[in-house]
Amino acid sequence: MARSLGAAALACVALAACATVPMTGPVVPGEGGDVSGDPYDGYVRLLPAGPQPGVAPEGLVDGFLKDMGSFEEDHKAARSYMLPETAQTWSPDGGVSVFNDLDAADFDAEISNDGLTARVLVRSNLVATIDESGKYVPTQSSATLLEETFTLAREDGDPEGEWRIQDLPDELLLSALDIERTHRPFNLYYFNAERTALVPDPVYLPVSPDQPAERLLRKLIAGPTAWLGPAVSSAFPEQAATRLEVDAQHAVINVSGVAEVDEYDMAAQIAWTLRQLPEVQEFTLKVNGEEVAFPDSDGESADRPRPGSDLWARVSPGATSSDIRGYYTHEGQLWSASDWTAENFGDAEPVPGPLGRGDLTLDRFAVSLDQSTIAGITLGGSEVVTSLASPGAQTREVLDEGLFTDLSWDIDNNLWVVEETKDEDEESEDDEEGAGREPEGDPNLSGTGAEEPPEPGDSALWMLRDGDEVVRAQVSGLRDHSLVSFRISRDGARAVVITEQDGERALKVGRVVEDHDGQVSVGGFITLAQELEDVTAVAWRSSDQLVVLGSRDGGTHQAMLVALDGGTPAASAGTPAAGMVTISGAPGQPLLAGSDDGNIWASNDPLNWQNVVEGGAPTFPG
Repeated sequence: MARSLGAAALACVALAACATVPMTGPVVPGEGGDVSGDPYDGYVRLLPAGPQPGVAPEGLVDGFLKDMGSFEEDHKAARSYMLPETAQTWSPDGGVSVFNDLDAADFDAEISNDGLTARVLVRSNLVATIDESGKYVPTQSSATLLEETFTLAREDGDPEGEWRIQDLPDELLLSALDIERTHRPFNLYYFNAERTALVPDPVYLPVSPDQPAERLLRKLIAGPTAWLGPAVSSAFPEQAATRLEVDAQHAVINVSGVAEVDEYDMAAQIAWTLRQLPEVQEFTLKVNGEEVAFPDSDGESADRPRPGSDLWARVSPGATSSDIRGYYTHEGQLWSASDWTAENFGDAEPVPGPLGRGDLTLDRFAVSLDQSTIAGITLGGSEVVTSLASPGAQTREVLDEGLFTDLSWDIDNNLWVVEETKDEDEESEDDEEGAGREPEGDPNLSGTGAEEPPEPGDSALWMLRDGDEVVRAQVSGLRDHSLVSFRISRDGARAVVITEQDGERALKVGRVVEDHDGQVSVGGFITLAQELEDVTAVAWRSSDQLVVLGSRDGGTHQAMLVALDGGTPAASAGTPAAGMVTISGAPGQPLLAGSDDGNIWASNDPLNWQNVVEGGAPTFPG
């Protein structure tokens, strides 16, 4: 059916498309939460065309969807397309359905026999949803269909009257282009289970220069999104009454009606959330009317702390220390270094202890966040061992008689290990076929990911509490997928996985939940960066950003940066080095990659990779 396209509306959309803020970026060191410049910079206000005279039902709904991207005056432009009584009562519930492209949408109109009412069915590809809390969730399939019905009526019941909307969905319907123009991703910060680190909870908020700090703080106090909520906690009591006073550079948060609160934890959540708004230089926290003093916060006074103060580093979402080192293997030994520039790479040294001496060859390894303990999978994958990184230490076997494929640490010293499992008949056949063979592998190329992925369901996930007590973690939502790679976040509240199904790989993030009985589960997986292909490796670069090896649109296999907000497109991490097989990153550190020819590459800027040393599997703690 023909569509009515207003020239003014098209011009406005074209203007917005030319002036939108890019949602990709270069390699930017940081722990998450810090931004440079104005997050609302580049916002272009939509100039709505409004309903055109004599427009047909499908053209009216088309124009309505174009102007729905105007948030000024409580969607005044969108309400102009409605009957007066509908315009007065329509109250969007805060949810958003994001469709691909308005120009590709189908509009089917059916007019009643008397010509006074009409139904318009809108069909398009659903890209994502944004729930009332602001959580952006991409659809699992590009074939997911959006279907919404609008009921229209003639004004005043006049057969010659203009068509107006009488009934419509409660949620907003916005194109991907509208979302890029009208929304920005922000992080709210909550605590992991042990309250040892803050965890970012990404939300999408409409662009508005009107009190962004107050809107962010209200979101923070209201609590985490439904997705992350089971994995985190907030220092703000649910029963507390809060009042906000925000001016250009200072925010005052009043919390009352509470007996006991952790003032530092509450202020840390506020500080890390407000860091995203550079105009807010200080804040004051009041509890039951009393101002809370933070003497070491570098503010104008003790009761006016700065969001960017180092005082809040104790629970940094980066969950790493300032003296973090990078680790790698060379000729069977484990080495570490702190300076990863080719010109100054001179402080590399073997790690103290048996693994630095090369007493035991590892296929894969991981370093605890405090850099005191090394965990490794022995060559062939049958054992997991740990060793202190100190002279005189010895290796200790913590898991055996398996086929272990992946391991990583969280900030609470929990070691996470993936085991490939098979039924007894398959194991017996493999034992017979492999009898007398030496394990294959090259210690300088460990972690290449070149092995065939296990069959769906043929993986077990183990958590070793404090690197010792063995707990089997339940993994839900991946029944039909092979688990190719698993990396726990440094805060321990989330995990990123690479899965494979029918030869297609996907990057997913899930939440980690521990119940009152100590049962641990990982689930609620959300697919990220669906535009990427052939993803072979992944690492946590910061609390809200991943670095992966993959390709886009059949292009070069390279390092890509992937945001955890779900909607920001993956960004290239610079000109790739040939043959990258492993990747690692950490807050404030360069990206490190191992290549299949036994060389290690580092990227200290957004454009260039340098060959720094011979070796394999470069890895930061975590």
